[in-house]
Amino acid sequence: MALSPLPLDRSALIVWDMQNAIGAMAFNRSELVPRIATLLAAYRERNLPIVFSQHTTVPERWANPAMVRSMERRGMRPGGFRLAPGTPEWQIVTELAPHPDDLVLSKTTPSFFVGTPLEALLRFRGVGALVLTGVSTEAGILGTARHAVNLGFHPIVVEDAVSSRSPEGHQAGLASLREFADIETSASLLARLPRP
Repeated sequence: MALSPLPLDRSALIVWDMQNAIGAMAFNRSELVPRIATLLAAYRERNLPIVFSQHTTVPERWANPAMVRSMERRGMRPGGFRLAPGTPEWQIVTELAPHPDDLVLSKTTPSFFVGTPLEALLRFRGVGALVLTGVSTEAGILGTARHAVNLGFHPIVVEDAVSSRSPEGHQAGLASLREFADIETSASLLARLPRP
């Protein structure tokens, strides 16, 4: 059954983990970053909310054992991936640098809602839909989209503005997301944004 597209006038653009250490892992970084930059410019022009996630790791002995196992499953060795505040790896990539009016929230899990004030802040702004971009499709994008639905937000995944370490991971994430989220290209989404 075809559903009509969700309105974007009450949407927020989410830029997921586009940090030097994570965004660089995207298999298609050279195409991904300019697409997200274009979406950022469009949202800023319309004064629509923009939220950046900034993944922060805790010291290894404080790490969530289930998350450590998940990382191992994806080929990341425990303790080998450290994003401490202030380090170059932790910073958002220069091409997508947040503006003063953008919201930047630190988080420690692949759901943007766990341990952050995101839900309350979105509700304060009257946001109804989350436009998801960034890395990685099968982890944080999928986790946040699923959590968003549980909280009553509509996830819209921009399929050519999300990515992964591999095309296979990206496609697997999109396949799961198609079960419950709206999937759209950046060109389609830009054409549907309200006039500035």
